[in-house]
Amino acid sequence: MLDMPRIRVAEVASFYTMINTEAVGKYLLQFCTTTPCWLRDSADVVDATEKHLGITFGETTEDGLFTMREVECLGACVNAPIVQINDDMYEDLTGPRMVEVLDALRAGDVPPHGPQIDRQTSAPVGGPTVLTNLDFAKS
Repeated sequence: MLDMPRIRVAEVASFYTMINTEAVGKYLLQFCTTTPCWLRDSADVVDATEKHLGITFGETTEDGLFTMREVECLGACVNAPIVQINDDMYEDLTGPRMVEVLDALRAGDVPPHGPQIDRQTSAPVGGPTVLTNLDFAKS
């Protein structure tokens, strides 16, 4: 169909994580475990998910709902640790919060995506503070 060697197609399909070459669950859980997420304890999020679902990276739950994948940086490092679930990013996760998200999805609910703590988008925890104290300009 593409009039090219199969290996060329396989090279592209195996490089990009958004191309699935095998069936995945209804919810594709993509865990960032690179340095920024690891420093903010992505291991706790992964461990909680593995224990709760009984699967690990590359596996799908028996009911076909969840597939776990380890991916490279998802590009929201300031809100680490993060997990992309289908097209939505769940940020500032902890192990217990991840379990709550999974339970909501299993029940057919869609929990709010984005930061899972009191944070507005990627603003500092506690709210924006830039230029609230202009004393630095006097020195």
